Amino acid sequence: MGGQGPAHQDLPEEERTPAVRRALHHYLTTLWMASTLLNMDPVVRCPVELPDIAFKDAAEARRWVQDERDNLLAVARQALAGPDPATAIGLAIGLHWPFCYQGWHTQLADIYAHAIEVADRTAAWEDKAQLRSFLGWAHRDQGRYDAAIAQLQTALTDWDRAGMPRRKVGALSNLGVIHTIVGRLDDALAYLESALTLNDDAERPGALPVLRNNRVHVYYRQGRFDEAIAEARQLVELWPKTDPLAGAGSAHDSLGDIYLHAGRLTEAVESYTTAVRLLGESGYHLKEARSRWWLGAALHGLERHGEARRQWAESVRLLRDARLLTPREATEILSRPVPETPQPIKNML
Repeated sequence: MGGQGPAHQDLPEEERTPAVRRALHHYLTTLWMASTLLNMDPVVRCPVELPDIAFKDAAEARRWVQDERDNLLAVARQALAGPDPATAIGLAIGLHWPFCYQGWHTQLADIYAHAIEVADRTAAWEDKAQLRSFLGWAHRDQGRYDAAIAQLQTALTDWDRAGMPRRKVGALSNLGVIHTIVGRLDDALAYLESALTLNDDAERPGALPVLRNNRVHVYYRQGRFDEAIAEARQLVELWPKTDPLAGAGSAHDSLGDIYLHAGRLTEAVESYTTAVRLLGESGYHLKEARSRWWLGAALHGLERHGEARRQWAESVRLLRDARLLTPREATEILSRPVPETPQPIKNML
């Protein structure tokens, strides 16, 4: 689907249009099934009827996404130029989680922005709210914090216009993350507490550990290490019940962050090592790159310099594979005895 091949050119119009529609719907439904498997807390709302599950497990879904990456981008752009807004919007929304796990979601910013324009024409407030939330997420991981905040604030308004105020949780969470990264900790905590108040555990049980995990990062930045450690240890016990790989890995990663900031380097290495293993098994390569980077920092602090270099090199490789670093940037980072933290790592909690 990367271009218009001979079949598209040779078929008469009355056959070509339904053929293209069938192809787009094939990608749409398969993509949403992949998203359902990869995201442990999805809100499944595919605009067409889903087929029987096409994948036996999340690993198979990840392989399909990796193999079809360029085709998926091409069909999303083709749909946005076509006459069917529901399919176009569905593809744009469906791309988020499969691409996010690979670290590719920043490449979707133009697709999200175009899809918002399509949703504008149909007054689809729910779609606009979701797309703006995702666009804010992409801007956040590009380090475009002001642009991210603007999109996320508009998403909050759109969720209210859609009559779905509880769905503001994701945008509020990301606003909390951004304000944590830039050091506005009181504002960050206020956004996260608002999200926790709105969150419906019965509807989206996977959101609660994410919000609590984000709050951990505010606590230790405020110097509240005992509270941060207590919360993180609870998440290490609780998160595996809903997400035994990516979620559990994230919990150990956060515990490693606390220990690193507290100067407890041996404990940081233990936590990060577990995080790297679990995140690698989950296929959440973007988060794995982050854990490996800070594992390298902890190892360096313990004067285990060879091990540190190996972790930094693997982190950079993952970022390069995700196209978040160019080969030249990757080489430059690793050319220094103690490399500077890559910007994509700085953009993440």
